[in-house]
Amino acid sequence: MSEPIPLFKPKIEEAGITRVVEALRSSWISEGRQVQAFEKTLCSQFAFPRALALNSGTAALHLALLALGIKAGDEVITTAQTFVATALAILYVGATPIFADLEAGGPNLDPEDIRRRITPKTKAILVVHYGGEPSDMDAILKIASEKSLKVIEDAAHALGAQYKSRPIGTLGDAAIFSFQAIKALTTGDGGLLVCRDEETHQRAYRLRWFGIDRANRKISELGQPEWDITEIGYKYHMNDLAASLGLGQLESYAQALTRRSELDALYRKSLNAVPGLQMLKQTPGAQGACWLFTMLADRRLEFVRALKSRGVEAAVWHRRIDHHPIFGGERPDLPRQEHFDSHQVSIPLRDSLSDSEVEKILDAVKEGW
Repeated sequence: MSEPIPLFKPKIEEAGITRVVEALRSSWISEGRQVQAFEKTLCSQFAFPRALALNSGTAALHLALLALGIKAGDEVITTAQTFVATALAILYVGATPIFADLEAGGPNLDPEDIRRRITPKTKAILVVHYGGEPSDMDAILKIASEKSLKVIEDAAHALGAQYKSRPIGTLGDAAIFSFQAIKALTTGDGGLLVCRDEETHQRAYRLRWFGIDRANRKISELGQPEWDITEIGYKYHMNDLAASLGLGQLESYAQALTRRSELDALYRKSLNAVPGLQMLKQTPGAQGACWLFTMLADRRLEFVRALKSRGVEAAVWHRRIDHHPIFGGERPDLPRQEHFDSHQVSIPLRDSLSDSEVEKILDAVKEGW
């Protein structure tokens, strides 16, 4: 029996392989010109004001919180419908994650529930664009403006998405992206931090490499680099091998995003009337990055078993994270999160899927369970 069509399958472009080999042969494999080129290309391609390439999306979250001044005793409102890195980064800086409920019929935060959870300790909203679907940013930014809160976009799934013709990643005070192995654009592992203002960017730049301003360090006559470290920094920089792979992947990213968007539309049209399935709400005026295709399914376990028997992988991707003891245990005051968590299931949606694989996936779902 052949292997089922997998939910994820990293796609490495030949251009990326060629660039990595060139970087290896150059003998410069740590952070250098390729990292700078990757940052510059991302800014150009996605209209980011400035960017820092890092070794993970988690590192980007940590630096975003630090650079924006979030500290011990603060509260950050976020979602439980995400990977644990989102809330762990809040704990890294000593702050407390406060989980708000989801919007009805969708995977993202409900702005009005965010409002209800604001206290005098609230300093930021960490919004996740789940599966690549943009959140209701106008409503969230309005709340943040009224309450003087910082907004951080966790856009780990959402490279290339837009909200009312504005690129995701440019709407909040800071945004992060992930280039982990199974993301739509991969560097093997890696991340990106986008900052709205130069001051935040410069602080994050120093924190990226041990608190050192590498661009302005001086070399003594003895060949010793000279610098003054004023706060704790980290080893979070990206290296040239990862950046070279990313540069190669970027060459075809626009076409890949178009293909995923077309498949998303096809899936919705083909599966909308299937009994026992509910398509997720789409944000008005938004164009998603279509990284995941998640639906709400009745009798979910039977659905997963039926698709597996037909050669298609279906799976739950990211259970609600508040069930972990480190976050205080599952909250009873998130009813829409509870419904989403008990019904969500994802099926393969990748730009590398062949037309015959797409047909097989759709037929497997429409056959019922």
